[in-house]
Amino acid sequence: MTITKLSPIWKLIILFLGVNNYNYSQTQIIGRVTDTTQSPLAYVNIGIKKKGIGTVSKEDGSFTINIPPEFQNDSLTFSIVGYYEVSLLIEELGSREEVTIRLKEKVIPLKEVVVAGKKPTEKKYGIKRRGAIHFTDGIFKKDDSFEIGQVINPGNALVQITSLHLHINSSRPDSANFRINFYRYDTDENVPRQRIIEKNIVQRHPIKEGWLKFDLSGDNIWVKGNVLAAIEFIPEHKEDAKQILYEVKLGGSSKSFFRKSSLGQWTRPPHHYCLYATALTGKNAPDEIDDEETLPSFSLKSDFSTEPFSFFVRLPKNYSKNKKQIYPVIYLLDGNAYFDPIANSVERLVKKKKISTDPIIVAIGYENAYVMDSLRNRDYTFPIAFPEDSFITSGQGDKFYDFIKSKVINYIDLNYRTDTTNRTIMGHSLGGYFVLYALHRQMTASLTFKNFVAASPSIYYHDDYIIKEMKSEASNKQASNEISVYMTIGELEMEGNESNNFTGLSKIIKANGVNIQSETYKNAEHMGTAIPTFENGIQFLFHREKTD
Repeated sequence: MTITKLSPIWKLIILFLGVNNYNYSQTQIIGRVTDTTQSPLAYVNIGIKKKGIGTVSKEDGSFTINIPPEFQNDSLTFSIVGYYEVSLLIEELGSREEVTIRLKEKVIPLKEVVVAGKKPTEKKYGIKRRGAIHFTDGIFKKDDSFEIGQVINPGNALVQITSLHLHINSSRPDSANFRINFYRYDTDENVPRQRIIEKNIVQRHPIKEGWLKFDLSGDNIWVKGNVLAAIEFIPEHKEDAKQILYEVKLGGSSKSFFRKSSLGQWTRPPHHYCLYATALTGKNAPDEIDDEETLPSFSLKSDFSTEPFSFFVRLPKNYSKNKKQIYPVIYLLDGNAYFDPIANSVERLVKKKKISTDPIIVAIGYENAYVMDSLRNRDYTFPIAFPEDSFITSGQGDKFYDFIKSKVINYIDLNYRTDTTNRTIMGHSLGGYFVLYALHRQMTASLTFKNFVAASPSIYYHDDYIIKEMKSEASNKQASNEISVYMTIGELEMEGNESNNFTGLSKIIKANGVNIQSETYKNAEHMGTAIPTFENGIQFLFHREKTD
């Protein structure tokens, strides 16, 4: 079954992001990009670095870009492989009727690659198989210039990349332009770094359902180690052009990234792109194991739902050896999407000694990712949504909270060696809203959770219900002093959105006697806060004290 609609994870997020559409005066910059001989340069990346504001030049080198008012003091960068990039002040460019930008070509010496040994064999690296249920990524619009990438690791020896493959979910009657890029991947910081192939590889392909192949056998691309293989979608701004729908897969610990322009900041989504590379390598080179999602450890039914809840459990490394040790528990919402990447993150934090305690992770999910769409709306919200919010089902957050408190926690405490005084709950977007709702529920009651981690919580839900409730109700100050909250929001979802009272809520929580650390993630938008917040929240709660 193929579902050509927004991924369940993102459908509500995209709806919520609509609050950022505001009409302030913008600066429009019109111009043309050429080389030093005044020949037009097509597909030049034009934008503000790490800000998600960008476009590309057309085939004749022309471009138009609108700059929101909050970026007027920034610089606009012009960049394309094989040329030196140029950055100019937006204020200066905006004062001209039309601008001409000339880029100087780089002189890049060719490196000779000598491969010795037996006849190479071709192997695949990346996400080679689709999930059991097929979802498409609806984050981007058809006119967006954006880039998606998948981390591959062909080993420590040089290999020759022969092709990239991306799964397209539905056909459209025309073709489109794509640019292929490769970046060094920093495993310590978990971020893509500099471009490693200084070659402008642009290909045009018909958009047909199935695996779209980018033949790179004649491009002499050699890589080794951890590399981000990326595909840049180049918009054509045609009125009748349809959005390209490509497949994403939930679960698994592999790493995918996207950015809204090729000068923007990389963001790690909770899903993975069905994107893989083929490479010529030695016969004895290691194979990349298929990245399968973890199966649930058990399931439980609630009194308010006929659908069972699935639970994914990650135990500390030495859990079976230390028979008398008890462990703090992290309860993670949206478990179908977030369990594998966060379990992988904790493994890394423990290995690098970034945290003092190795916690148990219990991720709460659903029977499958398909039903997660409507059920998370039902379970993570309270009260019932307004009719204009168009929620099919909502408002049972009170029942979901009671289910976790009475049945889930009891089951975990009975079956695992848990520290019953040290529980954490984490969630993103509507999941972040539920985290704050759980905080509100226990402000005047006994402690269920000691720690709360909320990534970009949807605090505007039901006309700022959670803000009003926390402001009007006095808390148990003695109990509140034992609570810690880590709450974040993306800088880009704050800009121009006067209804987002993130700072005000932080002050209200602090006034109630709660230990809170709130952060605005620079250059991040709503979808870019989830995994970094969970990782940083875990370090905030379980940080290792510095020793002399």
